[in-house]
Amino acid sequence: MNPAIPSPGPGTIHEGSRTGAFRRALVWTTLAAIAPGLGLLPTRRRGIGLGIFGAWVIGLASVSLLLWTNLSGLASVAVRPGMLRIVGIGAVAAALFLSSLIAATHTLTRPSRPSTLQRSLGAVWVAVLSFAVSAPLVVGAGYARNQASLVDGVFRTDSRSQTRPDTALFQDKPRLNILLLGADSTAIRNEHGDGVRTDTIMVASIDTATGDTSLFQIPRNMARMPFPEGSPLAGAYPDGFYGGNADNAEYFANAVYQNVPAQHPELFTGTDYPGADALKLGVGAALGLEIDYFMMVNIDGLTKLIDAMGGVHLNVNSRIPVAGDSEGRASTGWIEPGPDKLLNGYYAMWYARSRKGSTDYNRMGRQTCVVKAVIDQADPATMLTRYEAIARASKDMIMTDIPQDVLSPLVALTLRVKEGHVRRVLFVHGKDGFETTDPDFMMMRQRVQKTLEEAKAAPAPKKKTAPATTTTPSSAAPSSQEPTQQASTPSAAPSAQSEDVSDACAYNPGPEQP
Repeated sequence: MNPAIPSPGPGTIHEGSRTGAFRRALVWTTLAAIAPGLGLLPTRRRGIGLGIFGAWVIGLASVSLLLWTNLSGLASVAVRPGMLRIVGIGAVAAALFLSSLIAATHTLTRPSRPSTLQRSLGAVWVAVLSFAVSAPLVVGAGYARNQASLVDGVFRTDSRSQTRPDTALFQDKPRLNILLLGADSTAIRNEHGDGVRTDTIMVASIDTATGDTSLFQIPRNMARMPFPEGSPLAGAYPDGFYGGNADNAEYFANAVYQNVPAQHPELFTGTDYPGADALKLGVGAALGLEIDYFMMVNIDGLTKLIDAMGGVHLNVNSRIPVAGDSEGRASTGWIEPGPDKLLNGYYAMWYARSRKGSTDYNRMGRQTCVVKAVIDQADPATMLTRYEAIARASKDMIMTDIPQDVLSPLVALTLRVKEGHVRRVLFVHGKDGFETTDPDFMMMRQRVQKTLEEAKAAPAPKKKTAPATTTTPSSAAPSSQEPTQQASTPSAAPSAQSEDVSDACAYNPGPEQP
């Protein structure tokens, strides 16, 4: 008989040396935590143990196979509240079962008459192993519960929209067009959008087959926003969203969200997103695209999200003033130039928003760089290790008309976007024939179509490399200094063609920089 596997008695193991038997019991108990079921091999319950171990191997292999062959399908569980709640309950049940299995294994493998010291040491070791096994499962259950709450809170199942497409058509759409809005107001969930100004207006047009994405950004102060021909809004605004003066801020593009529903509430009786519906129709008409969904991001929430992610890496090509504006308010510090700098939420927000000593082109270009950085750096490891903070920030920062029933295919598309090519077009006053006061919408639509063609012809994106240098973000505001240099954006010179965002956001300091 093999001395390493003693002949079991009725539920216990008998050894000449009680100390040796106790040590072996600790080994079998540890094995029960590492490979559930195997700890029962030296007992009369070895058949049950082998069954448990087999089920564990099959489950582990199934998950590994899904990770290898169907990552999007596995990831889609994270956007299905019902499934998440089942996963949470299952995780708690698994924690209780494994803890019980560890305790039972120790009881069955320890000496028949353990000493008081051995009982105490065994109890401590069982508690340690049970905690090590169950803690991740309990944490995972908490993540599942919080994620279900997040999905239910952001992606409403009972919301109404006048511009949202039939969800059944999602899989057949060659492109998905999402309107991305940045708002300063902390009241973006206000039902009527009171006080909301959408100072960032961007469309992400995504090839659903490849994930290649084209970003189109229009300035906040663009006048004469058009509406689709023959639509009720076109009837209400035959000359576009225009009040007779192209410099009237109440008729800029960033005022559509608030002012159009306020001026014509009778046109928005069947929607929970009147401002977004108006802006989706207007931006879609301006660019010649059918906008499917919108997503509005609160600036304060974006700051929290970036902090929760641990910051974002951005190339800073020249000194960028923090705070201050072009109307004379002094800045409070600088974002210093450098490659691949790690900026926390505060500095990333000013990187995107700073206007002092800068142009609209500079600012809009930096905003697309922040969007690209967040897409690139929202990797699974970051999302898991910082999940709690990210979930809290996300719930506070987002409003959208994306329904829950399209989230699963949207997750699959998001994975393709991370590996796809990203190009951009910035419509800026005085650049390439664009005028904010009197936009040539035909020209804009032509540039959009040309960009989509360029995206199809673009070479495969380069593989991402690890960051070279970092600057630790600080949570404090910078010290007060007066700016002495003009900021510039890390983008190529504008042209009639679109820009590759990776190239436009690369480190390419101006001649005044060392």
